[in-house]
Amino acid sequence: MPTESQLGEILAARRLITQEQLQQADQLVGTTRRKLGQILIDQGYISEEKLLHALAAQHHMTPWMLEKDPPEMAAVHRIPIEACVKYQMLPVQVRGDLLLVAYGNCPTYDVVEAAKALSGMRVEPVLASEERLQLLIEDFAAGKPIRSGMERHVAQAMSEMGTRDKSGPKATDVTEEATRPVIGIVNQILADAIRMHASDIHVEPFEDKVEVRFRIDGQLIKLREIPQELHSMLVTRIKIMSELDVVEYRAPQDGRMSVALGRRSIDVRVSVLPNVHGQRIVLRILDRQVAMKALEEIGFTPSNLQIFRSLIHKPYGLFLVTGPTGSGKTTTLYSALREVQTSANNVMTCEDPVEYELPGIAQSQVNEKVGLTFATQLRAILRQDPDVILVGEVRDSETATTAIRAALTGHMVFSTLHCNDALSAVPRLMDMGVEPSLLATCLIGVQAQRLVRTLCPKCKAPRSLTDEETRLFSRYRVPISDEPVFTPVGCNQCYSTGYRGRVAVHEIIKVDRTVESLIAQRASMEVIGAHVDGTQYSTLQADALERVLSGVTSLEEVRRVVYFDDL
Repeated sequence: MPTESQLGEILAARRLITQEQLQQADQLVGTTRRKLGQILIDQGYISEEKLLHALAAQHHMTPWMLEKDPPEMAAVHRIPIEACVKYQMLPVQVRGDLLLVAYGNCPTYDVVEAAKALSGMRVEPVLASEERLQLLIEDFAAGKPIRSGMERHVAQAMSEMGTRDKSGPKATDVTEEATRPVIGIVNQILADAIRMHASDIHVEPFEDKVEVRFRIDGQLIKLREIPQELHSMLVTRIKIMSELDVVEYRAPQDGRMSVALGRRSIDVRVSVLPNVHGQRIVLRILDRQVAMKALEEIGFTPSNLQIFRSLIHKPYGLFLVTGPTGSGKTTTLYSALREVQTSANNVMTCEDPVEYELPGIAQSQVNEKVGLTFATQLRAILRQDPDVILVGEVRDSETATTAIRAALTGHMVFSTLHCNDALSAVPRLMDMGVEPSLLATCLIGVQAQRLVRTLCPKCKAPRSLTDEETRLFSRYRVPISDEPVFTPVGCNQCYSTGYRGRVAVHEIIKVDRTVESLIAQRASMEVIGAHVDGTQYSTLQADALERVLSGVTSLEEVRRVVYFDDL
């Protein structure tokens, strides 16, 4: 490790701290006898992560954040504890025949060779926080289980509470200082959720505990339990961060906060709901890097991508994306807006709520409390000279009629609709009172989609199709080969779920002259379906089954998400 003076020079040279901050920290080193790096972190001049990255870069090592990635049990026992204490090192992860070993300082050649000899594996040194590493080694040597960052935060919070009355929230417990013991817990929950690509965080109070669950790839996974005694402080801390009324605990509340993770700023939408055992909190993570995808990243097959692009680039008309809540409709339409947006057109949206801010696009939000509904807002947008309009959702007859008239007057209108498949959109709109002749004139296409989880590439296992499954593929005219399909297994990389990430499956109906005529004649779904079946149209079921054959997802996952007719 560099000396204290060298460390300060390195950080100043990299412009991670200013000379003035360095001088102030140097003075504290002399008076408090604490290390420079820790003082810089405590004073808020630099984060622990940035400090570690700077030191690791100086020594050409990989930084390892023990707070985010605690040592794996499969790795820890690869080297005897006596050697870990002697050399101040700790194995943190196994990658095949490679063992990652954390050091608090740049290790010598002899120390690395000792780790190789003791483990019988190839060794890659990584650089970790010296203080955190020492605490973990002490726990390991004392026979204690190595605690995660969250466990340490909870233990510290319970210790700091001391003899505080645990009977419930009090008026004196609503200040930011009063929530200091749980600051680390809240920060750790948010950091873990963002790192694990969770879309939602559920903080659920029960009689004797508080459960924290993350929604990852559409499924809720229980991550940990927190003592019930900390619940009131957790709620207060989250309310303070999202600027909500900390005294009100009888009524639902909604708010927002912004979380900094490295160089990224991530918005979080907060919902608080009174419950039997206290206030239940759900935090929706709005990560623009996850939502802002190009069309090629959404999961279209080449043929569906070609159809989709041909529809959204039309000069006017109504294009609908259908599916249940959480099926990725908004992400698809945001990608469409990015595709059609140019400096020569005016793109506007009305949404409820605006979840992601799109550069160069005029976005407005529904506010029904003041009478600003989708329909009234859409009428106002039509007076703003738009070329492309996104209506967040067609919910009622007034919105549907206004959107259709906008499409008829030369605007391209994108919107979403809640129905099971693409064909169902036509009778759904007619049920809202839309005239078939108007709908037939303006509707250019309807897309239905679902999100299916993709198999973890590290642990998926091949298997053969059963006779019943073979008949299912035949039923939807999806040809099979001799290649195996894959099934989920579960490993550390996918949090034992067998899946990592999600991909959309689609069906797209392109409204041609025949479909237009059938809509105007109020033809049934069966008649329209019989026509599109002979075109390029591929059903949602067929598209999903093709992803199974290509090894992207499993048949079990597809059958969970997509409805299949009984054989």
